[in-house]
Amino acid sequence: MKNRKIISLFILLAFTFSAYAKKPKSSENEYPKSIVALSPSAAEILFAVGAGDQVAAVSEYTDYPAEAAAKPVVGGFDGKTLSIETIMSFKPDLVYLTEGMHNFLISTLESNGIAYYISKGESIASVEQEILDVGKLTGHEKEAAKVVDGMEKKLKKVANAAKKSGAVKVYYEVWNAPYMSVGTTSFINDVIVKAGGENIFGDLTDAYPMVSEETIISREPAVILIPSSTGMEASAVGLRNGWSDIPAVKNGRVYVVNDNVYTRPGPRIADVVVELADLLK
Repeated sequence: MKNRKIISLFILLAFTFSAYAKKPKSSENEYPKSIVALSPSAAEILFAVGAGDQVAAVSEYTDYPAEAAAKPVVGGFDGKTLSIETIMSFKPDLVYLTEGMHNFLISTLESNGIAYYISKGESIASVEQEILDVGKLTGHEKEAAKVVDGMEKKLKKVANAAKKSGAVKVYYEVWNAPYMSVGTTSFINDVIVKAGGENIFGDLTDAYPMVSEETIISREPAVILIPSSTGMEASAVGLRNGWSDIPAVKNGRVYVVNDNVYTRPGPRIADVVVELADLLK
């Protein structure tokens, strides 16, 4: 049951990495005063641009910053656990959605004249654009531009360093029963590439493909990243049958990473790229 719950969460996370779209507010002279953020990344972006006081409620798993975690919760970010009645009880003038996950809410919001923003953080560039969009929608354009500028400075430093060395082959393990990794269309693939890595499954078009153990071993990753939410220790990877000869295992380069940050399309993703770039050196 626990494993099923964890893998369900990974699938939900996959849907959150889906370009952005928006429905403009009714008046350009008014900014939303009651925003309901339906994903952890949405809440994080709102607080990052200085719109935290305008947030009325958030979704489950919202844990950063602490002020966001203290807001009322309207349910999980999965449509099955969200309550439209609870959302409407906060009298929102803007609801921050995620494409695919929350499309079922659009008709209700439109019929009630409630503005919405649809997130689709499929890459770091799209996250930066989303931050700028949200800053404009909430009346915090300058703050949003400052956030993106800070992100870009960090990313440029990493990019310059990555040019001086070859790409390091990376295996990111989303799950291990069955094995699931990240393909070229995933958000995490972009993070790996920006950090100077080469995703060993970057040739697969599915965002989160099921992969075979034999293929993982044969592609000889130099670095293996294990999500902390799996509860697995780095040393356990080398105990798997046939894994002891993988370069990452032989050289002690299996790392447990905080997937709660690594997989979240928000402002901290630039820090993740910096951290990963250090691991790949």
